[in-house]
Amino acid sequence: MNINFSGLPRARAGRPVACLMESFTWAKATTDGPEKTKVAVLLPGSGYPVEGPVLFWIGEMLASIGWHVQAVRWTPDDSPSAAPHEFAANAAKLAFAEAPDADHRLIIAKSFSTLCIPWAEKARIPGIWLTPLLTDERVRSALGASSKNDLLIGGSGDKLWDGGRKSESAGTFFEVPGADHSLQIPHDWRASQKAQADVFERVEAFILGLG
Repeated sequence: MNINFSGLPRARAGRPVACLMESFTWAKATTDGPEKTKVAVLLPGSGYPVEGPVLFWIGEMLASIGWHVQAVRWTPDDSPSAAPHEFAANAAKLAFAEAPDADHRLIIAKSFSTLCIPWAEKARIPGIWLTPLLTDERVRSALGASSKNDLLIGGSGDKLWDGGRKSESAGTFFEVPGADHSLQIPHDWRASQKAQADVFERVEAFILGLG
């Protein structure tokens, strides 16, 4: 995939945003009763697939409590071109279009894919934003104007996570002390495992609070 993630995606001149990414069903909803259908979409980072540890366990968590989970993979020809926000939004739209109709929708996005936050705000879809790009002005603006409930998770050691924005009213911010952009503690796998377990507890509480 032609994304060079050093903060901003690489543009390919003259090429429009294309939905070449693929969507697949991670888990089907297990509820056969009259409860409302709940669909969650997993969106990867530029170099962090949905099989990466944080997204993987959140996908498993959602499946265990009855959500239909639809995940996205990038393909070799994918490129955000000059419109990365629209590219990320298209990934979310594709996944929802290929999932069952839902009464409740949720987005779980990592890093680059959190550029779909402006679209999610307009669509009124709550999100769990993992290592969101809070240095991006459009993302900041959407979060600053938001009145819906989101969960934003980042590491204090991640230069793309601006903890100072926690004063904004939108959403709930959870900062992992010492964690980098992968939500890992550098050079300490035990501390990384514990930190990610804390993340999963926060995520589970947020999901259960959605009803």
